[in-house]
Amino acid sequence: MRYTIKTFNEKFPNDDACLYYLFEQTYGNMTTCPHCGVTEPSYYRVKNRKCFECKDCGNQIHPLANTIFHKSSTPLRSWFYIIYLFSVAKNGVSAKEVERHLGVTYKCAWRIAKQVRELMNQETGRLTGTVETDETYI
Repeated sequence: MRYTIKTFNEKFPNDDACLYYLFEQTYGNMTTCPHCGVTEPSYYRVKNRKCFECKDCGNQIHPLANTIFHKSSTPLRSWFYIIYLFSVAKNGVSAKEVERHLGVTYKCAWRIAKQVRELMNQETGRLTGTVETDETYI
């Protein structure tokens, strides 16, 4: 199935959906609370903050910590949209294009584009095990 802009808009309609997605990706398989040790902890979203709190002890977890979204005033949905654009663009995405899509300043657009490029350029090492390739001459 192709991932289209329609699919993107359905999956991430607002900033809350993006925040819940990051929480699930980072802490979704947590079996105990790191603070109080309760098994199968239950977390709820803290109002007016981008964090979640344990219902038992009140320990707060911040899914944006140590990510490219940390301390950014740009809405999460805008970040996710630009990551989507980078993933579907054939010839890359310029900072001017980001500026036009988001309606932000060039400085902000340049920073977002730089962060996304660095995120996508991480070295993960060589491929190991069985690797399938297409009919490509290398």
